Amino acid sequence: MTFDILLTQKNQKYFAHVRQWPEIIGEGDTEEKALAQARTDLKALLSGGRMVKLDLDLEPSEHPWRSFAGMFDDDPDWDEFQEVIEIYRQSLDSTPTIP
Repeated sequence: MTFDILLTQKNQKYFAHVRQWPEIIGEGDTEEKALAQARTDLKALLSGGRMVKLDLDLEPSEHPWRSFAGMFDDDPDWDEFQEVIEIYRQSLDSTPTIP
């Protein structure tokens, strides 16, 4: 198996973060030692079990705001409302800001 490792260095120490297993972080004075520690920890974790796939049959839930979609379709003031917003935004864009 191949795993993605993020190697970082802080205060003269190297750290090997296993992307797929965030709880495994190898630490050492060199990159090689950090990687070796991560490899050892990962083997210990994986040797105690096995990888399996788990399928879940979940029905997608309705978005909580879906019932509000289109609520302004028949609003006679909607177009005027949009025009007023545009005028306001243009006034903000043309007003100099004070730092």
